[in-house]
Amino acid sequence: MEQRPTLQESADIIKVMKTEHRHILALFHLYLATEEDSRRPIVDQILDRLGEHFDWEERLFRDDSRMKDRGRPVIQSILLDHEEVKAMMHEMRHAESDDDESMDQFFEDMMQTVRVHFHTEERDLIPMLDAMTTAPGG
Repeated sequence: MEQRPTLQESADIIKVMKTEHRHILALFHLYLATEEDSRRPIVDQILDRLGEHFDWEERLFRDDSRMKDRGRPVIQSILLDHEEVKAMMHEMRHAESDDDESMDQFFEDMMQTVRVHFHTEERDLIPMLDAMTTAPGG
């Protein structure tokens, strides 16, 4: 896994977060543009990237006391979203269904949940991070 900045190290965290969001959203478009019987490698790549992204964000929330102090309601909401998506990811990884249409629909539901989650992060979390990383002593 590539090295990502922490809040203590860099204000580049916002750039990294937005870049990761865009990359995962681009993979969603690739998935939708790919023939149904060739999608599994893209699904696996999306699940891996989302897992890494969520792990990184959760380390940020856990390791920085300012996040715990200032951002509790926002962070709690984001962590609930993570748990919902992680449950969906687990289901995708362990599905034994032969019903490709059903799994495609489930995955597309998961993609929509992630899109809403990214929108929420960019609307609520990123401005909070920006204030924290640009504040004096931040």
